[in-house]
Amino acid sequence: MNINILRLINFLIDNTIFTIFAFIFLYFFKDKINREDAVIILFVFYFLYYFIQELTWKRTVGKYITKTKVISKLTNEKYFILQIFIRTIIRFIIIDTLSYLFTNKGLHDFLSKTETIKLKEIMNKVEVKNQ
Repeated sequence: MNINILRLINFLIDNTIFTIFAFIFLYFFKDKINREDAVIILFVFYFLYYFIQELTWKRTVGKYITKTKVISKLTNEKYFILQIFIRTIIRFIIIDTLSYLFTNKGLHDFLSKTETIKLKEIMNKVEVKNQ
């Protein structure tokens, strides 16, 4: 399957999961926090949803289901935390979503020097290195 289709599926799965979480959160805390604070809290949760998963496992739930993974395009992986931070922050910019209409890679991949690839591609690269 085309990587851009997989990326769209990742986006839909992850945002569906987050939306369900947001509705549950808002339902339980509707009388305890005001609307403005709820928006800020949900922005933080959205950031943490992507940041923690991609930093820890290089995958979100959506990427796990579609068998894709985030990789660094840099040879030195000590900057991976910064790359994931940049990648996650850029998701908040509306142009990031629209960037897929004009390029194969999103703005968050381009600026963070990361890439989402199929796990089969990773296995093929490992096999080539070991030969």
